[in-house]
Amino acid sequence: MTGLARIDEDFHVHSTFSDGISTLAENAAAAASRGLRTLCLADHVRTSTTWVPEFAAAVSALRPPPGMELLAGLEAKILDRSGRLDMPPVVSGIDLILIADHQFPSDHGPVDPAELAAMLRSGAISADEVVAGLAEATANAMDRAGRPLLAHLFSVLPKAGLSESDVPDDLLDELARRAGRAGALVEVNEKWACPSPRVVSAFARAGAGIVASTDSHDCAAVGQYSYVRATMDSCFAGSGR
Repeated sequence: MTGLARIDEDFHVHSTFSDGISTLAENAAAAASRGLRTLCLADHVRTSTTWVPEFAAAVSALRPPPGMELLAGLEAKILDRSGRLDMPPVVSGIDLILIADHQFPSDHGPVDPAELAAMLRSGAISADEVVAGLAEATANAMDRAGRPLLAHLFSVLPKAGLSESDVPDDLLDELARRAGRAGALVEVNEKWACPSPRVVSAFARAGAGIVASTDSHDCAAVGQYSYVRATMDSCFAGSGR
């Protein structure tokens, strides 16, 4: 099995550029103090966001200690089934695009999870349709993103009353194959405790890189893992990792 995540990395750390309470410098200092080898500073954007050049320059201006790689990332939600992303058209200086399922990407645009849950209860949409639509939108978004990272994959499902177990094996395997072809990374997310070992293993078998992320908004949480450690142990027991 390939693409093993490491605990000495954090690919999803927010700052005061969006909704974090710690600055870029505070996050980088915390990562250095904990001996991380890779840190991706990533903040939420929308199509209307104007501060991306300042963000990229601020990350570039930081001086990580020898041996630590510092990356700039943007987190953007999937808007619809075609895989459109809610992000500015020009993102120079950005290393990773974190693809997020904050809402359900329907044919006609993003649907709030509470509204989606109501649609499921009324029979306006089925669980199979939701899962198939989310998988297609995620796959299409990877093709649009340049260097994609799937952030908290399938986290929208429990918000609408579904779960990863509603994703059939054949659909999961096809999404994993698409990720491998796109050169996508897939995070194991500490904050949202997802994806499951079953999902992580499918993506690793397909050649997608598996990375560790806290999704932290406070530098105190950078590089601090419990769910990620347990998931890696479950997926890769006996691998020599």
